[in-house]
Amino acid sequence: MHSARDAVWKIFSSSCDASAAGSSLLYAILALTTLSAIAAAMATLTSTTSQTSVTSADALRARYLALSGLNLWKPDSVGSFFIGADAILLSQSGPDAMGAFAVTSTGVVRPGTAGETRSTITATRGGSGVAITFKDDIDHFKTPVVGQTGNSAGAGQVYGTNADATAPATLSASAWASLWTQNVSRYAGGWVRLGCGESKTTGAVWYTGTKGFCNAGICALGTGLRAYFRFAFSGYDDDAQSKAYGDGFTFTIATAANDPATAAGGPASGGRGEYLGYAGPGPSGKGIVPPKMAVEIDTYPNRGRGVPESANSRRDGSNANHVAVIYWGDPANAYDDNAHGYGSTPQNPLPSAAGYAEKAVAHGQPQWLEDGEDHGLRLELHRGGNVYTLKVWIDPAGNGKNDVSMDYVAETPLVVSTVSLTATDHAGLAAVRFGFTEAASEGISQDVAIHDFALRFRE
Repeated sequence: MHSARDAVWKIFSSSCDASAAGSSLLYAILALTTLSAIAAAMATLTSTTSQTSVTSADALRARYLALSGLNLWKPDSVGSFFIGADAILLSQSGPDAMGAFAVTSTGVVRPGTAGETRSTITATRGGSGVAITFKDDIDHFKTPVVGQTGNSAGAGQVYGTNADATAPATLSASAWASLWTQNVSRYAGGWVRLGCGESKTTGAVWYTGTKGFCNAGICALGTGLRAYFRFAFSGYDDDAQSKAYGDGFTFTIATAANDPATAAGGPASGGRGEYLGYAGPGPSGKGIVPPKMAVEIDTYPNRGRGVPESANSRRDGSNANHVAVIYWGDPANAYDDNAHGYGSTPQNPLPSAAGYAEKAVAHGQPQWLEDGEDHGLRLELHRGGNVYTLKVWIDPAGNGKNDVSMDYVAETPLVVSTVSLTATDHAGLAAVRFGFTEAASEGISQDVAIHDFALRFRE
């Protein structure tokens, strides 16, 4: 006879890998607590000799079993699960066009006996919670067709799970196939390449698919989102000033009302790496229009405090690699969108704020994030009313670090930024696009691999 703990473990071990099972501990605890309370209640309820009381108690127990089944459900975790002499039967249909499942959970008390009692509940689960991943959706991540700057076509490349896709203009078919072959085992679920080893680039890669609450890349933001991905800079930068390679990249969330899937920042002529492809008018002259927000991985120091249109004007805290939340500055000036301290409502966090984090390294050691190693990035955007909180973890190691189905609570975020937006800007973020931007200055190259990406909108 299996215990309740055995039953819960069976549910998770049948539908999730080890890391996912660990991340679902909260659900397991909730279910066990609920079932323990039910067991105590049943002991009281069934102490009477009245058959009516027994029947009523069984019906209540079956009802709570059915509710527990809904709490424990994950996609494809269907079947029969036994808790002592009782059972939970889970079935599902879907997903529908919006990514939602119809889940049916039946609690069964005394199955197979004359006193068998059942309670069935059907509910909708999923929808905006369906994950968008490189593994399943890599073909829907696209680079803008910009055309005005010669090297922007090399700012981003998307590699699917096979080598049959058309080679980008910057690579021959044989070079494309060679790169795919070299990386197929490392990035088996598909990957995005930023910078591509070139200098003087600026560009973006946007999600353009239809899944969950996203239609052709336009997504209902709702209460926010969670994302996880891994990244690696191929350049090994042990320069004390972190100037061997440039310049970094962002993960961006931008209003869909103002930004098409061809949006990209940078100066009109291309190549101002410090804008990271997020700030500046870009090839179109419009750049990435606010309201917007991003997490920047900035690997090249720009500590100057000049006007935003000038070079070296980002107001970075030091020469060290840093991670920061950025919004936008003066809406009339796209050049200040990732200058630290610019803007009012909201303001880009200063280097001294909780929305900015850097890590200095010892002399002769590679810079924090430019060490040639894989790094993980977890982010969560919590949206309640017009208040937005963006949390970022670098190299999280706790249970659930890459589980985007629930909030991550195992570790304190490295970066946290909370802002209140105006009613107009808040409304502008009801529907958003998401993707990556990058840039490298003239004479400085970078090559970044983004892989194991997953994103899910919060319910």
